[in-house]
Amino acid sequence: MNAQVKKLGQYLTPVWAAEQLIERHFKDLGSSDMVFEPSCGRGSFLSALPDHVPAIGIDIDPAMVDAARVNTGRKILCGDFATIKLDESPTVILGNPPFMTEVIDRFLDRAHALLPDEGRVGFILPAYAMQTASRVSGYADNWSILQEMIPRNIFTGLELPLIFALFTKGRERKLFGFALYHEANDINLMNKDYRSDLKAGSGPVWLNVVEKAMKELGGHASVESMYAKIEGKRPTKTEFWKEKIRQTLRRYNDRFISVGNGCYQLA
Repeated sequence: MNAQVKKLGQYLTPVWAAEQLIERHFKDLGSSDMVFEPSCGRGSFLSALPDHVPAIGIDIDPAMVDAARVNTGRKILCGDFATIKLDESPTVILGNPPFMTEVIDRFLDRAHALLPDEGRVGFILPAYAMQTASRVSGYADNWSILQEMIPRNIFTGLELPLIFALFTKGRERKLFGFALYHEANDINLMNKDYRSDLKAGSGPVWLNVVEKAMKELGGHASVESMYAKIEGKRPTKTEFWKEKIRQTLRRYNDRFISVGNGCYQLA
């Protein structure tokens, strides 16, 4: 692998792998679509697309641009996908962006701005791009996401675990192949004392948290005041922890007595 490729974080996708990913996730593509391959390298995904599917490649490396033009016969633009002026509008964006999280984020931001509703992005990514709750929850503000593991030895000498991630732009946003990401992000946004109780507590941890909050509020509190007591300074993006508070109040009716109007007191 040459120094320039390593500097740019590029690992060139074998055409056979691109063909299999397209067959698996994008076999519905047709002549009415427009596919962009950002950071296209030599144009593996462009080469793997059927000839009747319109497609354009983009790469920041002039040498790769020249190679992709020769290899694919497609239109190839030289520039940074995140900022380059584009005259066409894609329906699908496919590829293998540089394995740097700041570049991945920039590419996804540009993709979201360019794609129509239900437009899709399919990227080969290092698994660490999806390892933290805050990062995935941030992506999930804009996308439904499906991820699946793929073998790292698709690329010679690569030691990073890999995934293929499918992002779909739309009003409904769900996560497939993820567990505990929204919940972990919610807990990380909570008041420090309550966050510590949830992470280190024993027994029914949500019971302990709700009971502690109600005691600190004088043994009698509205659900809204308990939210305010437990919530951290940053805004919480989802309802997971609020729902857990409501569930706990209802479930442990021997410990919490409803007194009407969304208020409870300790038994």
